[in-house]
Amino acid sequence: MDDLFRRVALSDRKAFEALYRQTSGRLMTVINRILKDPHESADVLQEVFVKVWHQAQTFAGTGSAWGWLTVMARNAALDRLKSLQRKPEDLREDTDILMQSLSANLSCPADSRGLQQCLSLLSEEAREAILLSYVHGYSHGELSDKMQKPLGTLKAWIRRGLLELKKCLSA
Repeated sequence: MDDLFRRVALSDRKAFEALYRQTSGRLMTVINRILKDPHESADVLQEVFVKVWHQAQTFAGTGSAWGWLTVMARNAALDRLKSLQRKPEDLREDTDILMQSLSANLSCPADSRGLQQCLSLLSEEAREAILLSYVHGYSHGELSDKMQKPLGTLKAWIRRGLLELKKCLSA
């Protein structure tokens, strides 16, 4: 498996396919033990292999490739479990906090309802990133760590989300 991993680090697609065939079943078991949901587990497994493809060259080779894969899968599953435990009501509460903090700048209750409606139209990721950033004061770097997403992705979600809010509110 270590040889396959070295070849994956060199962007060898056949090695990647072979690595997937050899390890995906066992990694799925590791992930599903944590999540106990086959659909979520399949999503996490896909994310793990995307990371493997992009980050295989960072594997130092000091341990086993299987160990590295297992740790990566376990961490991804635990991160997903944490995000699943955040209930939609939590985001609703965040929206309410945002509405209160913006109420001084809004000219009437209709504006408040409009903002709430526009927030509900955003993707869950964009809404969460905006709320965590503007309501809870997370920096983009902290958001990247908390949401386990690349910094560029989070910045794009926030930017697109804010542009969508602006467009929605001006309509």
